[in-house]
Amino acid sequence: MNRSRILQPLLALAASLAIATPALAQRDITPNGRSAWPHDEIDGNVVDVQVKVDGQSAPLYFRPGANDRHYFQAFKGRNYSLVLRNTTPKRIGVLIAVDGLNVVSGDRSNFDRNEQMYVLDPWESTEIQGWRTSLDHVRRFVFVDESRSYAERTGQANGDMGWIRVAAYREVERQPWWGQWQAPRKVRDNDGERMDDGRAHRESAQAPMAPAPQMKGGAPMANGFGSDNAPNEAPGTGWGDKRYDPVQQTNFEAQAYAADQITLRYEYAAGLQALGIYVRQPRVRVWERERGQYGFAQPPRW
Repeated sequence: MNRSRILQPLLALAASLAIATPALAQRDITPNGRSAWPHDEIDGNVVDVQVKVDGQSAPLYFRPGANDRHYFQAFKGRNYSLVLRNTTPKRIGVLIAVDGLNVVSGDRSNFDRNEQMYVLDPWESTEIQGWRTSLDHVRRFVFVDESRSYAERTGQANGDMGWIRVAAYREVERQPWWGQWQAPRKVRDNDGERMDDGRAHRESAQAPMAPAPQMKGGAPMANGFGSDNAPNEAPGTGWGDKRYDPVQQTNFEAQAYAADQITLRYEYAAGLQALGIYVRQPRVRVWERERGQYGFAQPPRW
């Protein structure tokens, strides 16, 4: 039995809130059928993913004509994190690569199920804040110019600069020893013929999920994050401040193929515009003040 030693965050369970969204008009649908409006979370088969920039939820976008990845804006010098939520009643393992590097080991990732990954308990949520340096600490993810990225500074720059890939694996479930004496359950193949579990497993294993493609990476301001001052630069993820973020080790045997493969891309505002992604403009208080808005007196908030 191949078992890899991986990490399990020590975080409390988090309850999710269901928020109703307004119906989209036909003009708000991109040619590929995906919503043109920004979204705050990626819904996977077993894991949901959210991006936070300086603690605020970052809007995610689709590029016109493409729906295989989600884009968000990078802001030089600011920290970001990934929020993962297990949406199943069973444990899952989540392998994360930033700029092509495994966020736990810091090595070039091949998206092998035996690589180091995080394990989430049923319904558990956790926030991945940076490169793991020990069981107790991480170095924060921070947006920097590509030439100052962790991958570049460790001599591991590659074609996945500016990419974040998330692969979620279900756990191999071992039958109890007495299960070997049970009669094989019958299932049907595509032709309607009956076959035992062994044949069904072999045939399903012959059709794995396609591996994530190796593609090379390189909107205006959004959600009031501010602006970046490097329109001609490409961003990367740097080696940020040290942060206490304890985890513990556990054993987890991942299934052969990932249940989820989620891809995110980040760029500075100019880079997103070059890709045809135009995002929401920020709130500009100076013009509100010029127009004398807000009307009558309002009660203080604190």
